[in-house]
Amino acid sequence: MENESIPDWIVLGGGVSGIAISEILTREGKSVLLLEKNSKLASETSKDFHEWFHSGALYTLVPDNLLTLRYLLGATDDLIEFYSCFSSMNLKPSELGVKINKDGWFNDDRIEFRYRSHKLNPIWLSMVSRSISIIDLIKKHDWLRSRAGSEYGKPKIKTNYRFNKILDQLINNEKFLSIESPDFTMNSRVLLSDLFSEAIQNGIEYKVNAKVDSIKEKNDYVEVEVDGSFYKSKNIVITSPDAISKFVNIPIQESYAPMAVVENVPDEEKSFVELDYYEKKCINLLKKNNNIGQVGGITLKKKKDVEDYLKYLILEHKKRNPSIKVIDTYIGIKKELVQKKENRNYLYHINQNSSKIWSVVLGKFSLAFSMAPEFYRRIYNENPSKYFQTKHFNDLHSGISKTTWQELKDLK
Repeated sequence: MENESIPDWIVLGGGVSGIAISEILTREGKSVLLLEKNSKLASETSKDFHEWFHSGALYTLVPDNLLTLRYLLGATDDLIEFYSCFSSMNLKPSELGVKINKDGWFNDDRIEFRYRSHKLNPIWLSMVSRSISIIDLIKKHDWLRSRAGSEYGKPKIKTNYRFNKILDQLINNEKFLSIESPDFTMNSRVLLSDLFSEAIQNGIEYKVNAKVDSIKEKNDYVEVEVDGSFYKSKNIVITSPDAISKFVNIPIQESYAPMAVVENVPDEEKSFVELDYYEKKCINLLKKNNNIGQVGGITLKKKKDVEDYLKYLILEHKKRNPSIKVIDTYIGIKKELVQKKENRNYLYHINQNSSKIWSVVLGKFSLAFSMAPEFYRRIYNENPSKYFQTKHFNDLHSGISKTTWQELKDLK
């Protein structure tokens, strides 16, 4: 069977990246065919993981010259600039950080950072001091005037940041020094449903259960085969890590994140992350509705380590909240493009593989709001529209999968 309609783009992969890119392209009047191998969209990585919007605060402990922090601050900047026309985009800029003022994409549920006390470890004392000092900057960031990231270069990050919070740690008699971070939780299904529904309003076509068998670049178009059917487009962008590995020959690294869904989380408990000099001791909990929680820890390189770590993870959480009960556990699989100098990919990569074939790998959900506008900018040498007419969507789109935690809760 031949499909004679030739859209401007085929987007291969219906995860966060594919949905965000499709929305940006259709926003600008480009014709798009979205192909997804699963029966629903957003049914792999974004389905499994925490609905955690990262401001960059977590990565103030990472020795990368604050690159990840600046990328994530840029994502917030782009979110405000390019997505404020969506009625449920409820993140608002202010002179002192961002505000969340109604129900919508984001929750005013700030994640508490708990730094474990190591009073005899000068390296950790210095790391925590710097981290808290930079977080203070983020919380006071002037989003009405300043461009994100520009204030976080070397001149701004003072040497005394490594020392000015050490006394606070030394006089603290608790196991943890706790602060409220600028990070918060999100309603990822509402967000993705809005983006996809808007793309539908703008004319996107999509097919699920559409596993691509081959991609062939011709003189004037790209030909994609799906189960004996052939689809043509002027260009293609591959956003599925598996398809990138298969068709573009870019190696993708897999890692494993043990997760658990729990009930009976106390009302007074907050969403939190415990941070430790010893990475394997880091754990986190994100609260959901009706006293449900999603608990996790670190991401593991080897699958054989998952079972033992999951036992440790649940035991540690029960020490903190004895009332919780485990509904079920699962393993989130992260598929990342990792450059030679990276241990983990927290950023995004946009690669032009040929004149008509592009590939995109997203490191963090929060970066989609920078990645999609940047993708459009690179292709068309202009910014996408900032002001446009959108429709308010009352219901979640049936084509978007539930999160894993929602599915497990519903099966209980």
